[in-house]
Amino acid sequence: MRKRMGIKKSLCSMVLLLSILQSTLIYAEERVYGISDYGPVSVNGNGVGRGKDSTYQYIEDLLYNNQGNTGAGNSGSANSGGSSPVANPTSDSSQNTTKSGGQNTAVTQERKWNLAKLSGNGQTKSIGSEVNANYAVVFDVDQGTILGEKNSSVSMNPASMTKVMTLLVAVENLPDLEKKITITQDIVDYVKARGASNCGFVAGEQVRVKDLLYGVILPSGADAVLALAKEIAGSEAGFVALMNKKAQDLGLSSDCKFQNATGLYHSTHHMNVKDIGEIMAAAMRNSLAREVLSTENYQIPATNKHGNGIKLTNLFVQRIKGQDTGGASVTMAKTGFVRQSMFCAVSSGKGANGKNLLVVTGYSSSTWQCIKDHATLYKRFG
Repeated sequence: MRKRMGIKKSLCSMVLLLSILQSTLIYAEERVYGISDYGPVSVNGNGVGRGKDSTYQYIEDLLYNNQGNTGAGNSGSANSGGSSPVANPTSDSSQNTTKSGGQNTAVTQERKWNLAKLSGNGQTKSIGSEVNANYAVVFDVDQGTILGEKNSSVSMNPASMTKVMTLLVAVENLPDLEKKITITQDIVDYVKARGASNCGFVAGEQVRVKDLLYGVILPSGADAVLALAKEIAGSEAGFVALMNKKAQDLGLSSDCKFQNATGLYHSTHHMNVKDIGEIMAAAMRNSLAREVLSTENYQIPATNKHGNGIKLTNLFVQRIKGQDTGGASVTMAKTGFVRQSMFCAVSSGKGANGKNLLVVTGYSSSTWQCIKDHATLYKRFG
């Protein structure tokens, strides 16, 4: 009897240990990768934004040094000084197309369809267990049809996919791309207190508007978001009002509601994947927002605080290239994570059949699973 009790206690202890280990690994993955709203992006050189815990540091170093063999994914990264963990050439600000003396000359294309209002038809396929995500939708953006869906009208928290709307509102309200904005101490404190993903900016740093736009998307930088929000509307709350106004203008669902500009969890910050699809489509129609979303690598030039500048990378776009997409080419993406929606992403690409697709998923179990879900959907529908 005592032996049985001892075995039961041992089993209970093992189950508890495994549960703790699983939670620790998930949290470690969140901290390591910019896909997380809670995990600071690694910034080499001065240590800004880098997790201080030695366990997380070890995992980060291990993953970055073995990218070809790791089973973890990333939405974006920022590197100051030091070498970048990416192998592809880095495009700097001078190579991008929006110039014209620093003025925002973005052109917005006319909308053909409202993806948020679309419903499935007889040709729409059900997305099942072939993807891990609980929510999914695949659009043919040329034809304005839903090719596949899974809980596409159910509300969820969009996490950092929120920042696509942040980008869109910002590019529509900032005429001077060369204007420098000062990162304030309250922004740094906010990011640090919440452990939010960031570009690694420090208090007093002067950063161009253009560089902040890339900082919003590639490393999912909350510091860049808050700097732009403060510049445009005086506060994050004022900027969120502009985001909700834009949602109304786009004709998104009644469930679409923004409570912040960063995507950090709030119980009434939610929308469905079709809403997210339309926000992405609207951003793609704006030439400047499209340029930012389609940039894989970007170099912020030297600032008064970072003499070597900061390298930014959209690692979701980089890493999906190694997945079996059936010949599809994925050129844009924004990821997100909150515990309530797990790992999420919105992406755009061209299928092997020539179709221009837009894919949104929510609640995948890991960073790599999120990437694999998108690859699976591009392969099936493209």
